[in-house]
Amino acid sequence: AKCQDPDEELFLRAHRSAMGARFSRARAATPPTPPSAGVPVVVGMEVVKPDVVKPGGAAATAADGNPKQQLDLVFTMDCTGSMGSYIHAAKKNIEAIVAKLVQSEGYDLRFALIAYRDHPPQDQTYVTKTFAFTTDVDQAKRDLATLSAQGGGDGPEAVAAGLKETLDSDWRPNATKVCVFIADAPPHGLGEQGDGFPDGAPDGVDPFEVLTQMSMKGICIYSVGCEPALSGYQYAKDFFVAAAQKTNGQAVSLNSAAALADVIMGGAIEEMDLQQLADEVVEEVRQMREARCARRDGVDDGYDSEEERATAWEAIQSRGHTTRHMKTKKLKSKHAGAVGKVASLSEAREALKSVAPPTASRYRGHPPPRKMAPVSAAPSHPRCPVTFDTIDAVDAGTLESAVLERCMSGSACDSGSDYDSNGSGDEKGASGARKGGVRLETRALSFSQMSRIYGRQKKMGVL
Repeated sequence: AKCQDPDEELFLRAHRSAMGARFSRARAATPPTPPSAGVPVVVGMEVVKPDVVKPGGAAATAADGNPKQQLDLVFTMDCTGSMGSYIHAAKKNIEAIVAKLVQSEGYDLRFALIAYRDHPPQDQTYVTKTFAFTTDVDQAKRDLATLSAQGGGDGPEAVAAGLKETLDSDWRPNATKVCVFIADAPPHGLGEQGDGFPDGAPDGVDPFEVLTQMSMKGICIYSVGCEPALSGYQYAKDFFVAAAQKTNGQAVSLNSAAALADVIMGGAIEEMDLQQLADEVVEEVRQMREARCARRDGVDDGYDSEEERATAWEAIQSRGHTTRHMKTKKLKSKHAGAVGKVASLSEAREALKSVAPPTASRYRGHPPPRKMAPVSAAPSHPRCPVTFDTIDAVDAGTLESAVLERCMSGSACDSGSDYDSNGSGDEKGASGARKGGVRLETRALSFSQMSRIYGRQKKMGVL
């Protein structure tokens, strides 16, 4: 079957050429699945679910007698002075978010909340507050109601402590585990100007070690970078994108709190769709490995993980699976690759220094101002009119580089902002996305989605 995304088809042709006959395999042709028109993820609107076919061939439905899909969802939130509008948006929409995920989607949902500020003497209120998992929406509302935005001190915050509390939460073993990380400042110790703890937080928690442990536990991070404050730091976007890459999640950019609820719902729905295919991906890869081993008489044939992912993706695409894709403004980073594979904060600091020596920020060497937003006020900014990515990848492997160059060669939606997504080339679709904010598109499983499934299973030790 042909790829439904022309950019993925370009990648597949290039990959086949590099691999030769070993990559190509015969299979029955499958009629292409047309992409959906893109459904706005707006509170209170119905979202149409795709038919995700199980290995046995039957479509998964609420009436098939199987247990509900388990979803453990954690908000890990910066609660310092500049985050008032985002805290308000979470309070305002939590009931609708739960209703969408539980009633419309039919998930067995638990919700938890991790709030963090900073370490003394930068902040004298608290470092972290943990609110345990609950299925009770009224309890979730009460937990959120206790939060307010204040303090913050030097700029970088207690991000590592917040992520550590997230890691140590009481996750269910069989649940899809999603952390929505909402913040506008980096952790301590990356090398930012004016950092009160330049060698890392005083509690000794290393955020990169925590990210590795989260990935091994199957917890994926949706990094929500709150602009414009995030871009006032030199290395913040690098960390946010690397956090998503290391945990096989996604990194998105928000200029307004108005779209926060849509990002939470869209990300959770996409991850649940991918989880339904995880067992099939694992089985496909294992069968491929067994077949190669038998052909080579047990000798390693040099097949690498990118070839393995691409071959498995082609096979699974041929079965006509569709998944939902969250389309929104992705957070971009010039140097996330330099820190995405490091094991510790000290390694990350040295890597960033080597590729981007410290310079004065747009705030002239001072951290971004921590302005107190009135918590009771509705978000004051409209949705930012942006265009969207044609590929939803955070994992840009070397074999995808030609595709990514082509996808990202359009003009930036906000000139001079390197964190913005680039044009998709589909003016009608882009116009609709601008009007509807975050959108869900139902179409064939993408290579980037396949890479996230594969990466998660590999880091968990399943593959």
